Amino acid sequence: MYIRAHEGLGQEGRLSAPPAGKTYSPPFTKGGQPIEEDDRDKLLTILSGPSPYQDYILRVMKNRRAALPRTFLRIVTSLKQVPERLRHRFTRTRNSVVAGTVDRWTGTIYMLEARQVEGGRGPSFRARLELALHEAVHLFGHPFIARVDEGTFQGAYGTGFGEGATQVITEEIMAAQGISKYAHERPYDEFTPPVRQLISTFSMDAFARAYFWGEIRQLTEAMESRWGPAWRNVANFTSSRNTRMALDEIKTLETAHRRRPVLWRWDFR
Repeated sequence: MYIRAHEGLGQEGRLSAPPAGKTYSPPFTKGGQPIEEDDRDKLLTILSGPSPYQDYILRVMKNRRAALPRTFLRIVTSLKQVPERLRHRFTRTRNSVVAGTVDRWTGTIYMLEARQVEGGRGPSFRARLELALHEAVHLFGHPFIARVDEGTFQGAYGTGFGEGATQVITEEIMAAQGISKYAHERPYDEFTPPVRQLISTFSMDAFARAYFWGEIRQLTEAMESRWGPAWRNVANFTSSRNTRMALDEIKTLETAHRRRPVLWRWDFR
């Protein structure tokens, strides 16, 4: 399935199937490949293409709110070209740089030129595919174009779960389409292991419904039922990049869950 971006926010994105007799082939094969602003439709092709999350994403894309401005992908050479309220997001974390962000007020992705991210080294290309795809996943997370800075999922569970979820979805889309990971500049790797455990424990469906469709209450109730309020410890450890502590907390909570006595109900009717 493909989606075209149209001029203006009020028009509806249109989906169409691949030409008859042709199988799907992603427009890029490597997460580290450079992309230009003109590659925005290819970015959406990958996002809406085969993956475990395709059905969830396509439902969002079919919604009228999913219409995008024609220039929704902006690749900038300086943070001065980014709205001031968003500039703080382009931060260096250890050996990585957060190279992009989403402006939910306008439905625009801002990506810092790859050469700027990498300290001026290397050829003069634009942005890296995997990093741009990560921001595209953010853009379609619930709610779509809303007057808030963060999606519902990240707003409810914090930066660690939010960024980790976005990166896990990005990697799953790439894996399903045979697109290799970008080996450098990986600012989200510390967030992903706890999120993968979360998905394994509470199901991909519950996770995807919360991320893309805003069904936060259902996922929160499931975590409360299984782990109690201590699920927040996992979220907090993940946000502070204490990956090992987050995984250890999950292990502790799962052990406690398995040891919990089962209350049998006998029906003598």
